[in-house]
Amino acid sequence: MKRALIAGVMALSVATSSLAQSTPQYVMGITGLVFSKLLTATSETDSPKSHIPMAMIAWIEGYVTAANSVLEKQGVSRYDIVSMTQHEYWATIYGFCTRNPDKQVMEVMPDIMGRLKREVL
Repeated sequence: MKRALIAGVMALSVATSSLAQSTPQYVMGITGLVFSKLLTATSETDSPKSHIPMAMIAWIEGYVTAANSVLEKQGVSRYDIVSMTQHEYWATIYGFCTRNPDKQVMEVMPDIMGRLKREVL
């Protein structure tokens, strides 16, 4: 699992560098990637285990994990990160991409988090 995550992050760095706009990556990272760029390098039928989808999913899982640590401290129910499969994550990301090609990666998060189950307190 750790190897897959490391490979995903490395692939994400390469993919982001080659797909990004002129925004410096040390400032924006993946969140600055516009979906129209992602659409030129991927397809809906890509396996979620291929480089770019895996990197996107790893980034999203990291985002949700960070949000969960804050929610836990606040005593609020956390998101169940495994309540969606990798295929469901990729379908949600890609669907959002096609509907919103001018939006940035970060903007898919409300869709993702709205689909994740929450723990019962």
